[in-house]
Amino acid sequence: MMNEIMNDADTVILKDLHVSDAAGNTLVSSSSIKIARGEIFGLVGESGSGKTLTAKSLINLLPDDLKYSADEMIVAGKNMLEISPREKKAHIGKNVGYIPQNTVFFLHPMIKIKNQIADGFVDHTNNSKKEALEKAERILAKVGFSNPKSVLNYYPWQLSGGMRQRINIAMALMNDPKLIVADEPTTALDSTVQKQVMELFRSINEELNISILLISHDLGLVKNYSHSLAVMYAGVVVESGPTKSVFENPRHPYTQLLINIIPTMKIKKT
Repeated sequence: MMNEIMNDADTVILKDLHVSDAAGNTLVSSSSIKIARGEIFGLVGESGSGKTLTAKSLINLLPDDLKYSADEMIVAGKNMLEISPREKKAHIGKNVGYIPQNTVFFLHPMIKIKNQIADGFVDHTNNSKKEALEKAERILAKVGFSNPKSVLNYYPWQLSGGMRQRINIAMALMNDPKLIVADEPTTALDSTVQKQVMELFRSINEELNISILLISHDLGLVKNYSHSLAVMYAGVVVESGPTKSVFENPRHPYTQLLINIIPTMKIKKT
């Protein structure tokens, strides 16, 4: 059962986001989302709809050839429009965990897991490498590894796709973030591992009260695991609201189309 949402504060407030490329082409237009503290928020749409660009705008990861503007951008308690690039980097590194689409390219194949998982923690805290590895062991156990000390000494190529995704989730949890951004976190995983990963996100959300921005093209997955959602089409948020309300009464034709025809993983709640 999903945890009760705390309504006294919001993890993300984004109003009227615009993203454009160097040639002046608009990629995201007039889009707004709000993520309450402690909720899983689904951002849904087909490839190229602007989901990832929206998320990367929030966490200061847009490519250098793209620029954005917004009327308001609050992320984990900070106004991102009023702080310096250096302050943005420090704030995001400490308070936001990022889980990318492609685990193969995100983890360096020739660097042991212990070095990759500890570096960010050491960079953004005053803790030692020893303290980082002790915490990494605890988190690896939390995300389902029975032999965390051994896993820390593995290289990524020694792990399966599902195990690498769990490593990414553990890395995202290292700094006790207020928000996790998960960009298509079940891509390229088989259905059994997909469910395991999504149940892990649910348990993290419920146990630690961490807000999760879940980016997906799969409306069925978002239906089962999100509290609220926004639907993007052609760079615009065309509909948003509590997940149950959107599914029971979809207003926009694109949302209606997705509900009727998009393939889903058919994951059942437990």
